[in-house]
Amino acid sequence: MRTICLAACVAIAATSAFAQSETVTEVKSRGQSIRALLLKPANPIGSVILLAGGHGKLDIAPDGGLGWGKGNQLVRSRAAYAAAGFVTLVPDIAPDLKTAAGVVNRYRFSPPHARDLGALVQHMRGIKAPVILVATSRGAVSAGNMLGHASGASRPDAMVLTAPMLVSVGKPAPHFQMAIGNNAARAQLPLLVVGHKKDACLYTLVSTFDRFKAWHGGKVDVVVLDGPVGTGEPCEARSAHGFVGVEDELLTTITKWIKERNLAAR
Repeated sequence: MRTICLAACVAIAATSAFAQSETVTEVKSRGQSIRALLLKPANPIGSVILLAGGHGKLDIAPDGGLGWGKGNQLVRSRAAYAAAGFVTLVPDIAPDLKTAAGVVNRYRFSPPHARDLGALVQHMRGIKAPVILVATSRGAVSAGNMLGHASGASRPDAMVLTAPMLVSVGKPAPHFQMAIGNNAARAQLPLLVVGHKKDACLYTLVSTFDRFKAWHGGKVDVVVLDGPVGTGEPCEARSAHGFVGVEDELLTTITKWIKERNLAAR
């Protein structure tokens, strides 16, 4: 019990330390200023951009407060990525993609949004390469859109998709394959897909992974974790869909995969 307590205390202390060093930055794209939370460890080994799922409208305030998304799996884990050695960026969406009632319809498919994500990649490349885009759930739609447009320095060195919306499940919903224009050639980069065995969200079931791999046709690394069912709606962040109870294992899986790719040599 004492060992567990000590480990938890160390983890809390590390998270608190990074929370204190978190800053708010703004990245220019298309005449817009995209606000984001930035964490910079002392000796970074690379950069990660964490894309939330859902509607993606974080409404980051000038002081770093979040209007939405505090509980999102990637957002709530951001300090852990920084503690693992990565410059970590958690971006909002551009102001012109927001509306008074929410967000611009189908913005995750739009060329302006893809351009914004490319600008974020370029910005992080100027801080510390390699740059890895990590997207969860509906964030995979944005990731596919970006790969469909990005090239050169605006294209990430690798991509990680967690509990992602990858392919059609026979219901009206967006997915990676649709967002990239069904062009598997644009999806050829080091790619890791991580799912949860008990994820009951219809759009992100691990049973879709084989179809995605067959469509992709290239190298896709797949890891399926297992753990608690969690609580709440099956497509929300406190259920298995959000990797509740196995977040440490998820972080280790992702960071180990990135380090083993030797991306800095690319």
